[in-house]
Amino acid sequence: MSIDATLIAPAQLAALQSSEPVVVIDTRDPEAFAAGHIPGAVNLREVFTYLATSSPDGLQALKATFASALGAVGLSGKETAVFYEDSMNSGYGQSCRGYYLLTWMGYPKIKVLNGGLSAWKAAGLPLATEAVTPVAATFPELPMADVMLTQEDVLKALGTDVV
Repeated sequence: MSIDATLIAPAQLAALQSSEPVVVIDTRDPEAFAAGHIPGAVNLREVFTYLATSSPDGLQALKATFASALGAVGLSGKETAVFYEDSMNSGYGQSCRGYYLLTWMGYPKIKVLNGGLSAWKAAGLPLATEAVTPVAATFPELPMADVMLTQEDVLKALGTDVV
């Protein structure tokens, strides 16, 4: 796997956690998180549940909401963010939504745990049940990636009048 790969294997994540700053983000519901999670992980279910409108104001609200939430769990731009869910085929892509959001927000180091928590457990790696108190950080103001469109952008591209 290349160093810039999006997916990270469980053993690679365990090694990364011991070698550099990492914020592991569990996107599952709080009950599943409390029953067992990757040691040091923080629970951020909003990655999956927050909905925004496709207007300029809606996208600004989305950015502000996640800049605040991701800063609160410790992302300052120096840490690698690693998202996971239960497994890649049963979590509805919530970890991938986290990856996409951070890509859109211009965050420099983002990964998704390949196979999710199921792969972590299958690799024989430990689980924790205690809650982690993250060290809050200021989420960086970064150049936004051009990967989101407003409803108006789509209608213009289709040659349709804005409603």
